[in-house]
Amino acid sequence: MSSIKQSPGSYGRSPLLSAKSRRGRRRGPMSSYGAIGAENDEVDAFLSDDRPGIRRVASSSRIRTTSESSRARSDSRTDRRPYLYTGGLGLSRDGSTQSLTTDEEHRDHAMAIRYRLFNRLDPGGETLRMPDHVVPPDLFSVLPFDDFKDASGKQSSFVTIFSIWNTMMGTSLLAMPWAMQQAGFGLGIFLIIAVAGISLYTAYRVVQSPQNLPLGVDPSLAEFSDVCKYLFGKPGEIVAVLFSIAVLLGGVMVYWVLMSNFLFYTGNVVYEALQPNSSTIPIMENKTWTCDVYCPEQFNQALWPEKFNEFFAEDSPGPWSFDKLWQLQGTVPIYLAVFTFPLMNFKSPTFFTKFNVLGTISVLYLIVFTTSKLVECGFNISFDPASKNYAQIANWRFPALTGTLTLSYFIHNAVLTILRSQKKPENNARDLSIGFFLACFCYVSIGFMFYAAFPVQRSCISDNFLNNFGSGDVLSSTARLFLLFQMITVLPLLMFLVRSQISYYVYGKTWPSFTVVLVLNVTIITIAVLVAMFYPHVGSLLRYVGAVSGLVYVFALPCLVYLRRCKLLTGQVSKTQTYVHYGIIALGAANLVAQFVI
Repeated sequence: MSSIKQSPGSYGRSPLLSAKSRRGRRRGPMSSYGAIGAENDEVDAFLSDDRPGIRRVASSSRIRTTSESSRARSDSRTDRRPYLYTGGLGLSRDGSTQSLTTDEEHRDHAMAIRYRLFNRLDPGGETLRMPDHVVPPDLFSVLPFDDFKDASGKQSSFVTIFSIWNTMMGTSLLAMPWAMQQAGFGLGIFLIIAVAGISLYTAYRVVQSPQNLPLGVDPSLAEFSDVCKYLFGKPGEIVAVLFSIAVLLGGVMVYWVLMSNFLFYTGNVVYEALQPNSSTIPIMENKTWTCDVYCPEQFNQALWPEKFNEFFAEDSPGPWSFDKLWQLQGTVPIYLAVFTFPLMNFKSPTFFTKFNVLGTISVLYLIVFTTSKLVECGFNISFDPASKNYAQIANWRFPALTGTLTLSYFIHNAVLTILRSQKKPENNARDLSIGFFLACFCYVSIGFMFYAAFPVQRSCISDNFLNNFGSGDVLSSTARLFLLFQMITVLPLLMFLVRSQISYYVYGKTWPSFTVVLVLNVTIITIAVLVAMFYPHVGSLLRYVGAVSGLVYVFALPCLVYLRRCKLLTGQVSKTQTYVHYGIIALGAANLVAQFVI
């Protein structure tokens, strides 16, 4: 993406048009009521140079002229002719209908109609304009390809639903069995469904928030921060932007911990496979299909004293040995930073959006993975407290699950962007509900299957359940390698969203300069590396980030915006509405406090 900033003349165009393609285009005249096949010698009074107080708007649309003289006249007036659509609104010059054969003609035709509408509503272009900070929907689309969009750039409900689902399917999947163990078997399933319902309701309130409000921008292009600014002033905008950035930064930290883990174990597999007589990577036909898991906590407790003694032993390996150069909480996070840092400094992350579909594939693979382990291990659930397979119905540590779920269902800062490309906005509520249902189903399925199949004490379930399998397990090794690649393609998008919001708020533009972007990226990556080295606890990171940011963006802001909006539009708010929405805020506050109690 070369630039997110667009002019009113860009309605109907893809936000990913490069600056280079815009510079090469010419501008022509437009009447005050829209681009309706204006002649080159027509001059509109609204666009005259001597008319004070009117801001002229430049367009990026292509001009098709028929003679050199018309080009000369057009060039002489480029500063006052925003847009020309010579094709007319479906009519030829003699008044007969004409067909639109190419996608570009369809887009130009659609944009001309939009331009006519907006010019009628706001002839001078002073009120309705494209907000500079609009994020392209392609960043969140599960299928960001033009083949899945119509001529106007809109996408079907099917693509919208899976974009919503794909956005919520993140790193929380790997921690869901651990979080369910923290809450207990029965209570865990109930909380996954309950938090999904609350998050769905507040997300829908976010979707409705821009409607019927004079925000100064097209409501279909408004962000939630615009609504907060209008209703609560500058402090409301600051809070919305700040906690939106906090969630993204938390995601970067979790990503770095997981990518370091995946890179470490993948490197171990490669190294050990290259050793003579290695049996690290078993051949599938020789697989015994036994339930082979281990407890990472017991493994580490037995291993660390031994490694500590070996480090000071006289025959310990030298500083250039593999064990010294390849350490999970030492060198690997730094290697990862060196490898991925160049990918984060591109001005446009458009290329990486092509890999969004990998998120869907990774979710499906994890479902297949946990299903295969359930087949191997069988159901190992017992309600006898003396059994090693004892499954608690409920556990007082359940806030670990609710904190994790708050981040798992966190889509509130992106839902308006995703639905912006919806072909039929009247289906927003239905599509949003289906997306949340699919996300809830996946979280319940993976959490339940792994929890039910785990053959030893449930306390051994790791906050990254792949850690419960050794390097020689084919499916887990494949999952680590695939997820590593998928996260490397998503990381530049996360970094782009972070730097865009910070840069726009501080400097007023999404790309202030290469130096500023470089310093910002170095700062963020340094923090991520330190977290991966000194606090590589995925479950704790997820629940803390989810509880803090979720209190503001999932529980508080949507409810407060709804109450203030009702008061503004209808003049009254019922007691039931007040009690319900303040009750939701109270649940979010209790969720945050509980994270520091368990």
